[in-house]
Amino acid sequence: MGDMRPSVRTYLVNDEGERVFGPGPAELLRRIRECGSLRAASISMGMAYTKALALVRTAEKGLGSPLTTRVVGGAGGGGSTPTPEADALLAAYERWTASVNSAAGAQFDAAFPHGTVAVSSAGADSVSGEGRVVGAAVLAAGHSVRYGKNKLVEPLLGEPVVARTIDCVPAGMPIVVVSATPEVDAIANARGIERVRPDGFDEDVAATLGQSASVRAAAAFARDAGWDACLFLPGDQPLVEHGSVTRMLGVSALRPDVLVRLSWRGRPASPVLFPSNFYEALSSVEGDAGGSSVVGEGDVCVSVEASLPWELWDIDTPDDLRRAREILESGLGRGGSCQ
Repeated sequence: MGDMRPSVRTYLVNDEGERVFGPGPAELLRRIRECGSLRAASISMGMAYTKALALVRTAEKGLGSPLTTRVVGGAGGGGSTPTPEADALLAAYERWTASVNSAAGAQFDAAFPHGTVAVSSAGADSVSGEGRVVGAAVLAAGHSVRYGKNKLVEPLLGEPVVARTIDCVPAGMPIVVVSATPEVDAIANARGIERVRPDGFDEDVAATLGQSASVRAAAAFARDAGWDACLFLPGDQPLVEHGSVTRMLGVSALRPDVLVRLSWRGRPASPVLFPSNFYEALSSVEGDAGGSSVVGEGDVCVSVEASLPWELWDIDTPDDLRRAREILESGLGRGGSCQ
């Protein structure tokens, strides 16, 4: 059986069974917030303005409240923004959709046990494909300039952020942590995980090291360890689900030479699974360039859709941490705390 995944679309309907809200209107509200007007939002989606207006009006009729409000003046001459009722509707819809997708994913794994690669405690081969070894490099050497202090050791429901990120890696995968601080060292040591310093590391200049230093260190470790592929997982991405990583491993097992990225609604992000043929290029990146900088036009990149939208979130600000905490407290995301 080829690689498969479930695809679920959720809608709200009225008493007559007619759709009043779903993925289209939800995305439209997001774009209105981003673009500042319904017309700009419709253009960004490649949708006719009349259709966009009809979607909003249908949703407003079903909800019984206005979803947009007029904004007067400003550099753009005015526009529109979602109402508080629209924000509440969108938040509730996203929570419900995430719960449905999570349940669908679990039921899919039970109904189609061969549709993805199963994870067990049998060792690396169980998650990598026979004869292959796939490891994970947690990139945790950043200095949290935007956050203001070391975000990786900030508490997230009783565990440091980076500890929850480490726990997102399925059992059986070898792990290395790229670290630049004693605090992260201690977290890795407590779990018996190997760690490596970025090349050229010096505590006096560590804060000036670009992202590329961590990428180079991870690639060099993966090469020397003989890993056939390496999952590059940012240390500030603690909500990645085991199932999503497992699906990435399944694609890699079937197509060992392609790059695999986690995505949401077709937008690729991190983590990224690089096969060993990328290690040489990754070992040469400079400045603040990430691993994506080595991907050329001829390289094949396969996107694997995340189970939940917040899997792709990273923690850059205290508000990001608050949002992640709310997800975990609500029970909507496993975030790596569940096996």
